[in-house]
Amino acid sequence: MPEPSDNSALIELLAGISDRRIRRKVKKLVEFGSAAVRSLGELDSALYSRENGEDQLQIISDAVLSHVRRLLAYLASIAPTGTSGAVDVDIDVEFATGDSLDLSDAVAAVLQNHANTDSASDKVKSDDARWHELAGEMDSMQYGLGSELKELDRRFSEALKLDRKGQALRDLDDATNSLMDGVFAMMTSVYEIFLGHADPNRMIPGYRDTLGTALAVRRATTELRQEVQELNRSIQDTASSAMVIEMSYTLLRESLVLFINGAVFSFLRPGDQQEFVAFAERLAVGDATASRLDCEGLDKYLDSLAVVSQRDVLLKHDVDLREKIFLELEKAIELTGTEPQRVPDIVDQCFTWAEQLFGLIDELDGLVYTWSTLQREKRSDMREALGMGRTLKRLVELPKKTPPAPVEGDFF
Repeated sequence: MPEPSDNSALIELLAGISDRRIRRKVKKLVEFGSAAVRSLGELDSALYSRENGEDQLQIISDAVLSHVRRLLAYLASIAPTGTSGAVDVDIDVEFATGDSLDLSDAVAAVLQNHANTDSASDKVKSDDARWHELAGEMDSMQYGLGSELKELDRRFSEALKLDRKGQALRDLDDATNSLMDGVFAMMTSVYEIFLGHADPNRMIPGYRDTLGTALAVRRATTELRQEVQELNRSIQDTASSAMVIEMSYTLLRESLVLFINGAVFSFLRPGDQQEFVAFAERLAVGDATASRLDCEGLDKYLDSLAVVSQRDVLLKHDVDLREKIFLELEKAIELTGTEPQRVPDIVDQCFTWAEQLFGLIDELDGLVYTWSTLQREKRSDMREALGMGRTLKRLVELPKKTPPAPVEGDFF
């Protein structure tokens, strides 16, 4: 069930816009974006919560993508080239009970508080400039989302005509993830341009649900990968005894079955679900000797799932959290000469945050686990905390961006 929208974020956004015409457009843009996020997030429940969901793919696709199409229609109406005087078409958008975004009274109250400090003419100019900037970005966004949707329509229709339901489902699932990331990016732009900052967790309905799902998938697949790697190492090792190989094979097979029966499995893309089930079926009828290649194949396949961390929603989460941990650890290092007693608490907090990066870097996972096994007195020891804090700081530090190559010529 989608999380309720945080209306306070929208009130804050709209309160910073004096021009009523532009305020109305921004409000509608957020409404259409929120509706698109919610409908895209209902794909799994539509497929797996209803009987014969996969036999109704066209109906499900039409329902899930309907709000994205309406968002695209609105983007087309507000993003003409070179003008802020776009025709504002009137497209209705529906929300579930309790999700109304009719905030006119609240926004009016906040605007009244600012009335004595802001110059109306300057504010209108600022609103026009910001709207012009946003309209330009929405033009690009409309093209990107529209291209993604057009390609999905082509591939989805072709797969259904050939009765390839599995392929159609994979195409639909991949596209909904890409479209979701695109809508998140669009709504982030709205807040950044008109508010000066964006906190997707609070401001974008559905973002927290999507991020939570992505984190859960990364954690579960990483835990399975680590188990399978260790067990497969024994299976592939020619020095292992027959008893060790057979025991490792049994444990590997059981770990895979437990994963498939777990709650997170339904969050995986259909193609990945099918791959895991196929591995489980082959391992169920084989033995440690005959299925050695399948064990190696599962190991390699789990390695390939690291791509889950490349989803936009996870990339932003990871970058923001790594920066936060890095800055806090820099502060802890600076305090060693003046307030050393504070260092262990700061380092401990940073390791708590680092748990949310599980599955991103194996060495980081190992360090966080080591910290979690330390006794309280060890964690409270400034030198111990500082040493492990420095290692954590090195692991979370973001790669430095490569500067652009200099253009040839003498500029001095």
